[in-house]
Amino acid sequence: MNVALTAQLRTLTGKGPSRRLRQDKKVPAVLYGPKMDAMSLTVEALELEKLLRQIGEESKLLQLTIEDGAQKLNKQVLIREVQIHPYRRRFNHIDFYEVPLDHAIEVEIPVELQGEAVGVKQGGVLDQLMRTVTVSCFPDQIPDKVEVDISNLKMGESIRVSDLMGKVPHELVGDPHYPVVTISAPAAQAEEEAEEAEEGEEE
Repeated sequence: MNVALTAQLRTLTGKGPSRRLRQDKKVPAVLYGPKMDAMSLTVEALELEKLLRQIGEESKLLQLTIEDGAQKLNKQVLIREVQIHPYRRRFNHIDFYEVPLDHAIEVEIPVELQGEAVGVKQGGVLDQLMRTVTVSCFPDQIPDKVEVDISNLKMGESIRVSDLMGKVPHELVGDPHYPVVTISAPAAQAEEEAEEAEEGEEE
């Protein structure tokens, strides 16, 4: 596991202590899970920022080391939520979720398009409607991304969630009919086709 973060056990909770932590460039946090009581923690804001730059928007399993004086406790976690101040550009709070490795979980995985679509070469417009897809898998099998080959995608065609089933080694969750990416005609051409259709109806 190459993604790690250190946290300190926090005994003081509430708005006042949390405000003082943020002033000291630390971030209040909580760790919870199906097999444990919630724990109040603190992480360094700078270390958290480095971590988020490293993992981006991906759902990755983290090794969270919790320090309590001379004692250390290691947990395998996912980041569930990061709260950011709307205009001060600082972290307000972060939620960690302890992951049971023997149970499948649902996580969002980035979609990466591969190749250049035939429809784009013909003048079509590519529209990626889904930047992530939800997969169900064991925590230690979370993929970094889902690659979608669009090379053969023609104008007017779409790749839907159902088209990815069988190509991804995990169970996909969500509406199978929802389009991941489409190639549409340019606006001028679409308007022309609509006008022709209206004229045909009038005749």
